[in-house]
Amino acid sequence: MNYYYLLFFLLIESAYTIKPLSQCSNAVATFYEPYDSGASCGFGVPKMYGAALDDKIYKNGEKCGICYELVGPKGAVKIMVDNYDPEDSMGKEDWPHFDCHKNTFEQIADDSWGILNVTWRMVACGHEGNIFLNTYVGAHDYYYSFVVSNHEIGLKHVYYSSNNKDWTLLTREGDYNRWTVPGQTIFPAYFQFESIDGEKVTTKIDELKQGYSHDTGVQFKVPDKYFDARSLNEVPKVNEKCCKLFDAYTQIYYDGRFYSEWGDVTEATKDYNVNCVEEGKKCIKFEFHDWNVFKFMNRFKAEVKRYNAIEFYIKSESVCKSCLNIMLDGYNWHSLTISDVDRWEKITLSFKDLGIKDDATEIESFMFQGASTENKIIYFDQIKLVKSDYTDNGKCSDGSDGDKSDRNNDNFSNYINISYLLSLNIIISCSLLFF
Repeated sequence: MNYYYLLFFLLIESAYTIKPLSQCSNAVATFYEPYDSGASCGFGVPKMYGAALDDKIYKNGEKCGICYELVGPKGAVKIMVDNYDPEDSMGKEDWPHFDCHKNTFEQIADDSWGILNVTWRMVACGHEGNIFLNTYVGAHDYYYSFVVSNHEIGLKHVYYSSNNKDWTLLTREGDYNRWTVPGQTIFPAYFQFESIDGEKVTTKIDELKQGYSHDTGVQFKVPDKYFDARSLNEVPKVNEKCCKLFDAYTQIYYDGRFYSEWGDVTEATKDYNVNCVEEGKKCIKFEFHDWNVFKFMNRFKAEVKRYNAIEFYIKSESVCKSCLNIMLDGYNWHSLTISDVDRWEKITLSFKDLGIKDDATEIESFMFQGASTENKIIYFDQIKLVKSDYTDNGKCSDGSDGDKSDRNNDNFSNYINISYLLSLNIIISCSLLFF
C-alpha cells in the first residue's frame, strides 16, 4: 500500500508541467545557424532547444544550463543556455539578448523576421535523470577539469573534497564553463553542487576517467520560489501562469519614433515638428500632394480580436473637406475632414469603420493618402491602436494557455488534476481491498 501511495503522489507531481522560476519580462531574440558540438558552455551536441546569451547576463558562465521560456508571435519555446555572444550589439539596455539556434527561433517566429522582441522567464528545465559530471578529455591528477550538466535549475557553486568533510570552493572558467580542482585531485573524490536555491547535493567519483560523463546519482529539487533572472537572487513570487505575447502593436508613434515592431515605409520626405500635442515632443509634419501616401506597418500581423480601433491626433494648416483618406491593409478607404485650422484633433476610428467585420482578421499596415493633387500640410501625433476587451492569458512552452481561472489562481489546473487522481486513488484503493 505504501508503494501505491508513493506512485500516487508521483502522479500528482507530474501534473505540474511548467515550473516558472521568475516573472515574465521583455527581451530581444535573433538566431544563428546551429553548431554541431562545443559552444561556450561545453555541453556538446544540443539535446534540447538552445540559445546564446549576451555577456551582460551570461556573467562568466553562471547562466549556463539554466532554462528559459521565450514567447513570440508563433508561440512559446523552452530553451537552455549553452553559449554566449561576447560582442553583442542587439540587446537593449534593460533587455537581454537571446541569440537562438535557428530551429529554436523558428518555434516562435519565421526566420525571415531575423530579430524580434519577445517575453521571457526562467523555468525549471524538466531534464530526465541526474546531474552529470563530464571530465575534460585532457584531465589528469593535477588538472582535473570538468563541466557540470543536466542540472534542473541554476548551478551556483561547486566544491571539492578528498575526505567528504573539508570542502574547497572551485572557480568556474566562464569561457568554457569548466570547474577545475586546484592542485592534486585525490580519488575517490567528492564533489558538492549548490543550486541557486542554496540546496547542496554530493556525489563521489571513484577514479579518474578522461572525457567521461559520470552520472552523479543526484539532482536538484525545484523550489516553489521566484528568482531575479539576472542576479539569481530570490524575489517575491508573483501569480503568473504563462507569459503574454510581447505587445508589439499598441504604441505606434510617439515623440519622434515608431515603437516596437512598427516602422515607417514612406518614401516621400517628411519633417518633424515640436509644436505638438505635448509641447517639446516631436510630431510628424507631412506634405501631401499628387495623391502621395504616408504609410507605416508592422513586421507581424496584429490580431483584430486584441484591438478594435486606431487612434491618433491630427491637425492641418488649412481647412479641408474630405482631403485625406486612411486605409487599413487593403480594406476600405475612409475619408477624413479637418474643420479647424492649426488645432489638434483626436481621431478614433474603429476597425469596423475601416471595413473589418471579422475579429479573426489580422492586420499589419495603415496608410494615409492625400485625396487630391493639391498640396496639403498635415501633422500627425501619438498614433496608437486601442485595445479591445480581449484578455491575453499568455502561452506556455508545454502548449497550454493560461485562462482566467489560471490567472486568478495558478493552482486551478493542478486542483483539477489532483481531483482526478484522488478519484483514481479511491477506485484503486477499493480494488486493492478485494485482492
